[in-house]
Amino acid sequence: MDDKERLARFEAVVADTQQERALVVNQLEELKAKGRIKSATFQQLMARKMTLDAFLAAFERQGLL
Repeated sequence: MDDKERLARFEAVVADTQQERALVVNQLEELKAKGRIKSATFQQLMARKMTLDAFLAAFERQGLL
């Protein structure tokens, strides 16, 4: 794999991570509006959001975002 392909793959991972985070945030907002903040689904989505936030923060600390 050459540098251009590697960069393209990395950028795709970042974009996928950002898109997934946006989707998770929307799902959390929907559950919150229904008053389901104590549900297992809400808790699982919150954990996923925190994981995605950690990935994006690591990319940002390295100056990649």
